[in-house]
Amino acid sequence: MVEDHTWLRKSSWNEKDEYYTPPILVNAIIPFLKCNPRTLDIPSKDITIWCPFDTENSEFVLCLRDAGFKVIYSHIWSGQDFFEYEPDEHYDCIVSNPPFTKKLEVFKRLFELGKPFAMVMGLPIINYQVVGSFFIEHQNAGRSLQLLIVDKKVSFDGNTASFNNSFFCHRLLEKDIMFAHLEHNNSNKNYTASRMNVDRQDEQKKIEEAKQTKINIGWKNE
Repeated sequence: MVEDHTWLRKSSWNEKDEYYTPPILVNAIIPFLKCNPRTLDIPSKDITIWCPFDTENSEFVLCLRDAGFKVIYSHIWSGQDFFEYEPDEHYDCIVSNPPFTKKLEVFKRLFELGKPFAMVMGLPIINYQVVGSFFIEHQNAGRSLQLLIVDKKVSFDGNTASFNNSFFCHRLLEKDIMFAHLEHNNSNKNYTASRMNVDRQDEQKKIEEAKQTKINIGWKNE
């Protein structure tokens, strides 16, 4: 009997969620992680950040490590479902780019975990009534949303982006709304792809091999 690949077993995966954050956007949040009053006097090497939607080649993992932080990463491809998994070791905050189709479920889980966080998310989601109601409910419970808004519409694929992706935060920024300048929008000649695309290609290859193996076994059993 051949065991299904992890990705095939997880119904929460959605192709629309597979956009990987480029380094220019990841680097926008780094100065604010160190300015947090809770970690201001702690050396970066002693601050642990959990990246729960990431592989070892994620720009969050790579850039945060380059900045001197200790990083824990996990991903559903490895069977570490964010809605069921939490690292055993201590971590200080959570930083990543979550699946867009699960946005409210992700924020609900983040508030339940009770750690400071910064999540990349498209600013247009605040136009949705259900999203506003969600954050008002949490605000009334003492869990206020913060925004770090970048001044460019950052591209994830080299093409001109149609909307702004910024950081939705909690208990992380000095002020509830802050802005960050970016040198460019990561499109056209300035485009730099996330190195996590390599992991996606490997994962897709494993999936196709697993599917083909199941097909071949089915033929043999006929």
